[in-house]
Order: sequence, then structure tokens, then C-alpha cells
Amino acid sequence: METSGTTTDILSDIETAIVRGTDRSDTPVDDKFVHEILFLVSNSPGSITFLARRITRRLKTATDVILAFKTLLLLHRLLRGGDRYFEQDLRNLWMSGELQMDLGWSSNDSDRLSFFILNYSQFLKERMEWIINQSGKLEPVRPSGLELQSCEENAIELVFHRLSKCQAFLDLTMECLPSKIWHSSRVTQVVMNIILRESFSVYVSFCDWIDTLLNSFSNLQKPQRVLALDVLKKACNQTPKLHEYYKSLRTSMVGKSLEFPSVRVFTVEEVSALEMMSSVMSGKQEASEEQQQISPFSCKLETKISTVWVEFDDENSQSSSLFSIGGLEDHLTSDQGESSTSSYMQLL
Repeated sequence: METSGTTTDILSDIETAIVRGTDRSDTPVDDKFVHEILFLVSNSPGSITFLARRITRRLKTATDVILAFKTLLLLHRLLRGGDRYFEQDLRNLWMSGELQMDLGWSSNDSDRLSFFILNYSQFLKERMEWIINQSGKLEPVRPSGLELQSCEENAIELVFHRLSKCQAFLDLTMECLPSKIWHSSRVTQVVMNIILRESFSVYVSFCDWIDTLLNSFSNLQKPQRVLALDVLKKACNQTPKLHEYYKSLRTSMVGKSLEFPSVRVFTVEEVSALEMMSSVMSGKQEASEEQQQISPFSCKLETKISTVWVEFDDENSQSSSLFSIGGLEDHLTSDQGESSTSSYMQLL
């Protein structure tokens, strides 16, 4: 692939690739345009800002739904195809407002492609907060501030963060449901294929992290148990919907080639059992705290001094006063210390 070495030519080539890759035809974005843009940006890192601005402008000025649809698809493909530095730079541009995914039109008609595209735009906003890790799996961007806590606090807070992001991701996935009339659209099929495959990865991670949470439930503090129960209550509402969502697409044209995961549906009974367990744990913890607050000197202590004298033979009578109250120190320091010590040892 030949490109001009000047910055102006590189920017011009990027814009040309965007325009050619997002025409009004019902054909997926060609791989060559994705690779070309990534190649150009890698040779001129500062040009990613230009890329973000051009995508933003194209979305805002698009009056054709297919053109806007393919522009969002191009962005999604770039996000998946770029290296971690490209991914991070693009996310920073989105956070700073240089990259925007707002469309120049709106629709309230749930039976039109435009409504699906609006939902796809919202999905991509959430997708910007995820990265592809070294294992090739999606995971949410690590929140700032965790490094200020202990390792144990970091671990549980990270689990809560990941579970929350998983549930948000899956909610927005389920909003992306094209009407049946658009199932045959080639662009729709490609978009749904990517969305579904990413949702499968996120759902598997969700199951892993919720198992981690359940396994450590008995070791959580009360505030953490409350958060855990909130996650599970949401799962009770979300997982049946996710099951039906996958079921509706499994046999359709957009999902025939995919291997759908089996969705674990959480029930109210499971949550109720954990709520009862948490209540019992809280009661025991409160009782333990009350017990610890009792002063160790609250009970009256009595000291009794024995007045019984020990009698010895006459030859040891001189040392008998050794055991009288107050006589121990005097006899240990007297001239008769040797005989007194001898008598003392005999007693022992």
C-alpha cells in the first residue's frame, strides 16, 4: 500500500477511505478501507484526531440511514481492529468530545431501521468503555482510584465494577433488535454478528465474575452484601430477557451461523435465600460487636488473703517469719539469708 509521506496527503487519504467505505449501498464496510485507515493512522499518530472529527461530522450530517449505519459500523470495526494504543487514543478522544456518535436525526418509529441505528449508536458509546485484553476477551476499562485501596478492597470493588458494566453492556445489546424486514440487510447482518459475538464474550465473563461474588458472599461486609444482592436482583430481571433475546435471534438470518451460550436464569428464590443468609450474618455480627463493647472490668473482682500460718520445727523457727506478710523481703536481705533460703526451698 503506497501513501504519501506528507501529513496533508495522509489526512486526505484517511478522508477518502472514510467516504469510500461508508457509501449508501447495502454492502458491509470493506476490509481494505478498515486496514487502510489503521495503516495511515499508525504512520501518523496525530492523525487519529482528524479521523475522530471526520467520523463525527459524517454522522451529524448524514441524512441517509444506510450511510449513518455504515459509518457507525466503520467505527466499530476500527475499534476492534486497532492495537491497544489506537484503542486508547480513540477512547480518550471520545471522552474529550472530539469523537461523538450523535446522529443528525431521530426517530420514534420502532419499526424502522433508523430506530435500530440510534440504539446501535448508544451501544457503541458503552462499547468505548471496554478494551480487548491480551486474551482477546472484552473487559471494562479499569476505574481510577482503585489503587488507593487495599488489595482485598481492590479485588471486590473490581468485581462489582465489572458486573455493573456487564449488565449495562447486555442491556444495550438487547436494545439492538432490528425489525424482521431488515434481517435480510447485509449491513444489518454484519452489525448484529459483531454485537452478538461481543455480547457472548461479555456474558461468559459475567458468569465467571458472579460466581466469584457468590463464592465470597459469606466473607463480605454488610455494605458489600447489599451491593451483591442488588446485582443479583438485577440479574433476576435481566437474564430471562436475555434468554428470550438470544432465542429470538438464534433461528433468524442474523444469528444462524453463531453458537449462542446457554443463559443461566436467576430466580427470586435464589436472591431470597441469600437475603436470609445476609440477615443472619448481620445479626451475628451485631451480637459480636455488642459483646466486644462490654468492659473487661465490669465484673466485681475480690482478692482474699489467707491468714493461715505454716508451722515448722524448732530448728527452723527462725525462718518461720519468712512467710508472714511483709517478712519475705526482710529475710532475703538479712544475715540469715542462707538459712532462710534453705527453709524456703524445703517448703517448695
